[in-house]
Amino acid sequence: MRTVMLICVGLLSFVAMEGASYVTHRWVMHGPGMVWHRSHHSPSTTRLEANDLFPVVFSVIGFGMFLAASMLGSALLFCAAGGVTAYGIAYTFVHEVYIHRRVGVHVRDRRYLMWMRDSHQIHHTLGGEPYGMLFPVVSAARRAEAARREALRSSKREIRSRL
Repeated sequence: MRTVMLICVGLLSFVAMEGASYVTHRWVMHGPGMVWHRSHHSPSTTRLEANDLFPVVFSVIGFGMFLAASMLGSALLFCAAGGVTAYGIAYTFVHEVYIHRRVGVHVRDRRYLMWMRDSHQIHHTLGGEPYGMLFPVVSAARRAEAARREALRSSKREIRSRL
C-alpha cells in the first residue's frame, strides 16, 4: 500500500507541475522574467539564449527537493521531487527537442506531439494563451486566428520571394 501511495505522490506531482508551469510561464516569464524570456520570442542568434537560465533555476529547486528529502529521510518528498523532475525532463524533450529542434535529434511526428507543437506555435504567433506545455488548452477560435495569421505570413513570404 505504501508503494502505491508513493507512486501516486510522484504522479500527482508530475500532473501538478503543469499548473506550476502555467503560472510560472504566465506571470513570471511574461512578467518580471521577460528580461530572460524575451530571447525565446525573438529570432535566435546564438545556440544558447537568456531564456535557458529558467531551466537552470528550476533544476536547482528540484535538486533542493531531493536534498531536503534525503536529509529528512522523507520518501514522500523524494517521490514528489521525482515527479517534478520527470515533468522537467518531459518539458525539455517536448519544448527543446521536438518543438524548437534545438538538439540534433529527430523525433517522428505523433498526434499528441504535433498538438503540443501547434499549440505552442499559437503562443508564439499570437502571444498569450496557451501558457501550458504538456496539456495546452486552446480554443477553436484562437486556433483559427493563428492559422489565418500564419497563412497571411506565408503568402507575404511567397510574394517577396517572387520579386
